[in-house]
Amino acid sequence: MGFSFKAAVFLIAFAFFNFASVAQTIKRRGVMWVAPTSETLWLNGYEVKEESDSDGIGREYIRRAEDRRWIPFYTRERYVLVTLGHRRHLVLVNDCPATKLCKVKVVNLFSGESKQIDTSATKTYKRNASPDEHLVIIPQAYAFSPDDRKVLIHLELIYISVPAEQRDLANRLNRSYKNWRYVVDSASGRVLREYRTSTLPRKWWT
Repeated sequence: MGFSFKAAVFLIAFAFFNFASVAQTIKRRGVMWVAPTSETLWLNGYEVKEESDSDGIGREYIRRAEDRRWIPFYTRERYVLVTLGHRRHLVLVNDCPATKLCKVKVVNLFSGESKQIDTSATKTYKRNASPDEHLVIIPQAYAFSPDDRKVLIHLELIYISVPAEQRDLANRLNRSYKNWRYVVDSASGRVLREYRTSTLPRKWWT
């Protein structure tokens, strides 16, 4: 029985990292996210695609309706989810180079610069929530605010790292997980607000 529980937990994490590549698009809090592939996908006023080199490294491209050429904006290690901001010059990226490791980045299409913005939220969560070390929790961006100045980040539990036979321990650890969210500054990553609840107001950015 312990093995089946561990397998189920692993499959949750596996599905988390592979669903997007199969479905190509995911909707989160009303925002459409896309996992770029070699097939060009048209979204709301822009399209995205991925090109891979001989080493299998994927490079992500975007082209808005006003662009004449494709814009290379990101290089992935394993899998990414991206969405274009409301003002159409920032791209929000969920980059997961490993099964138990993710980072949130914002890419400026004007400058080509990218910045990781989840670090402060992750540190704040660890300090205030004190999660058990056996809980594998990753940051996931969900949306830009309407002016693109803020980003909603969820600290998601994807894995419980315990021996397969310790089902009771796994259940206890699962119950100890605090399902919190953070509003961060999209330029600096500074934490602006901590939501210690799974229920958010519609205008979470105010």
